[in-house]
This record gives sequence, C-alpha cells and structure tokens, in this order.
Amino acid sequence: MPAEYLRELLSRKAEPRVRVSRDGAKQMECGSGLVYSITERMTSIDAKIREMKEAGVDHQVLSLPLPGVDQFTREVASRLARTANDELAQVSRSRPAQFSAAATVPLRYPDLAVEELRRSKEELGMRMVEIFSNVAGMPVDSEKYWPFYKEAEKLGVSLLIHPGRPVMMDSVRDYSLAGAVGFLFDTTIAILRLVYSGVLEKLPGLRIIVPHMGSTIPYLVGRIDHQFKLSAKGQMTLPKLPSEYLRKVYIDTAQSLYKPAIECALSFTPHDRILFGSDDPFVDLKQSVASVKALGLPPDEEDMIFAGNAKSLGII
Repeated sequence: MPAEYLRELLSRKAEPRVRVSRDGAKQMECGSGLVYSITERMTSIDAKIREMKEAGVDHQVLSLPLPGVDQFTREVASRLARTANDELAQVSRSRPAQFSAAATVPLRYPDLAVEELRRSKEELGMRMVEIFSNVAGMPVDSEKYWPFYKEAEKLGVSLLIHPGRPVMMDSVRDYSLAGAVGFLFDTTIAILRLVYSGVLEKLPGLRIIVPHMGSTIPYLVGRIDHQFKLSAKGQMTLPKLPSEYLRKVYIDTAQSLYKPAIECALSFTPHDRILFGSDDPFVDLKQSVASVKALGLPPDEEDMIFAGNAKSLGII
C-alpha cells in the first residue's frame, strides 16, 4: 500500500476511500460493500521481510491492492498510478535481492495507460503490469483497450489480471461470497472475453497471468470448448478452440489450498506456465508455500513454479 496512495484515499469522503475507526484501525472501502482491513503487513517493508524469512521466501513481487486506480477521475488516476509505481519501483531498487514490483495503470483512460506502461517499463524497469478483471465495471476486451494490449506485447511486459470489484457484486455481497467466489468469477469472465474477442489470437505474444490457479478455467474448460462448438458466433470469431489459447495463459498458485483442485489445474496448464502466488498479506505466506510443496512435484518442476518461470518472464 504505497504511502501516497494511502494518503489520497484517507482524504476522500466518497468511495473508494480509507476510513479510520475510533481505535485507529484503517479499513479500505472499495465500494458496494467490499471492505478489507489495512494492516502493518501492507505498509511496512520490515514487517513483510520478517514474514518472508519465517516462510522461507527469498523474493516477492509487490503490487497495488484493490481498488487500483480505475475508479478515479482521469487526473487523480494518472497521478496515483505514477506515484504508486514510483514508490514500488524505489522499494525494488533499494532491495533488489528481496523485491521486484508490478506497475499499475489507469486502463480506464487508455491513452494514459499506454503512457504509464511505457514509463514503468522504460524508466522504472518494471516488467509486469497489474490490471483488474473489469475496468470500473466495463469489460476488459473493449476495443478501446486494444492499443494498450498491443503495446504490452510489443514491450514484452506480462499482464496480471488481478480480481477487481466483481461486476456481480450485488449477488456476492452477503456471506463474504465476493472473496470466496466473486473474484474468481470475475477473472474467469475477463480471460474468456480476451479469448473470445480475438485479443489472444491477434496478439499471440501477449503474456497474460490469471491468478488463483486459473480461477475456474481448468475445471470448466471442457464445457467452455463444448459451448464454443455450439456457438456459430464463436466458430466465426476464432480459428481454434478456446482451450488452445487458455493453455498458453500463465496461472499462479495464490489461495489454491485444496490439493485435488491444484492437481486439476496442473493437468491442464503446463508446469512451465505456473507461477508461485501467495495473496500475501491476505493469506498466510507459510500456508501458500506449503500448498505447493505438498504436491510432491519433481524438484525441477517445483523450482520452476517457485522461481524459474518468473525468471523466464523477467518478472524477478
């Protein structure tokens, strides 16, 4: 949680904002009832390093948590993206052995997003960019965002599709369903829209990372292909089955804590396209490490998941 980003949200009266309770606790209010607590693990590098040492994690990629910057006005979104990227890049420069950083961009304003993408790669040396699964409620495959995807492919920058505030928030507001399933539904919809719209067909070099073990893709891919075959529009749009594009997408292991589910994903996505993910600080880092080690993979495959694949992408 970069300091300037936090200060901006503390000063706001409307959501998204940070509210401070009487006891000094801070809560991020992302809108539509989506709230989380801001802890020391989000604001203190020293606290994060202590946790990493305890979990046996040598290196982390830092990124901006929800809500990102797309919900703000053009001027505020641009300023927050720049200051957040500057601060995250400075952390990675000051502690290169321990941290890399992912940039954020105001994708809602495509011209600014392309500009910040170039700056974050060329000036700040950031090789991964975080976008969200919807752009302030709009689908990620809109043609107005294609220039951004083209530039990302050209620059060789990986795109992490982080869950945004789910577009179906009204249906998942109760019972903490947003965290349990809403985020996964939203990222699933996002990657499928990028496939069906032809983004991955026309930009085959675009590197996309879908977190949470591919969300629901590995478990639904048979149905996805089947429904595609039944859809005349789908057959006219793509020359290949959706699964052929989805198998080339990278996934991460964040919050994948059920071994059979992980094994399902491993059977679909090649091990050289799986990255260790933790969702730290929202999930215990030791548990995230243990869930991968419990798979009993060959040492070379485990090493690729923990670090080798991220190195091959230039992320770390």
